[in-house]
Amino acid sequence: MSPRKDFAAFHHAAIGTIGGGMENKTPVERFDKMSNLSKELQRIEKAYIHTKSAELAKTRNSVVGGLQKFGNSRFQLGRVLRQYKMHFKSEHGWVAAAKLIAAAMDRDVKTVFRMIEAYETASQLPAITLDAMREQNIDPAAAKHAGVVANLLRLPEPKTSEKASAVVREAFKKQVLQKAKRASVKADLEAFAERVVKQFEERYRSATPQQRDAEVQYILELLVNRLRAPIRELRQFGRPTLVPKPSKQGAA
Repeated sequence: MSPRKDFAAFHHAAIGTIGGGMENKTPVERFDKMSNLSKELQRIEKAYIHTKSAELAKTRNSVVGGLQKFGNSRFQLGRVLRQYKMHFKSEHGWVAAAKLIAAAMDRDVKTVFRMIEAYETASQLPAITLDAMREQNIDPAAAKHAGVVANLLRLPEPKTSEKASAVVREAFKKQVLQKAKRASVKADLEAFAERVVKQFEERYRSATPQQRDAEVQYILELLVNRLRAPIRELRQFGRPTLVPKPSKQGAA
């Protein structure tokens, strides 16, 4: 059986409908899923690695064991996933294995790739800094802590554990303040937009559609020209961050 067929069989027999999340599975279902995963990974290894070794088996077991505790430490799971990936000389073999692992987590395969990338980034931090993060229950590879890791990577290595703890607390505090600031700016913008829309609604409540459309077009064109904004198309976006950059607008 080819690796592709192996994955399809495992996907349908062991996984069911993807998207429910492992937290919704019973202990028996999780046990069966991990048991099947180990067997299917061994088939992939036989097809692409060809040689067995105690180190390969140990790494595979670490991956399966890490998935059973998925969510406890993405850093540790990212570490063993990367170790397992290194056993595959063929990219096709690793992708086939990654798909099985992702299905066992009820996640997209890109999640597996991102976890390894997050580990590789966070592992560049000094060991003393990583220890301080773990002591403060901050997972270095968690997506929500990417900003903290980025800030810490720009700092020199702390000389003592006390200094490392203080640096981590400060970086975490800085991220919290930045998030609060962004949320405040977004709320102010949305409130301003709502006030403008209400003014338009009040002005044109009794106007004919023809009059309303003509005047709204005049106002919007006046606004765009006065501000010299390179807008050539008006569309409805869910939030300001989804609006294309000026260069893309010009191309449109």
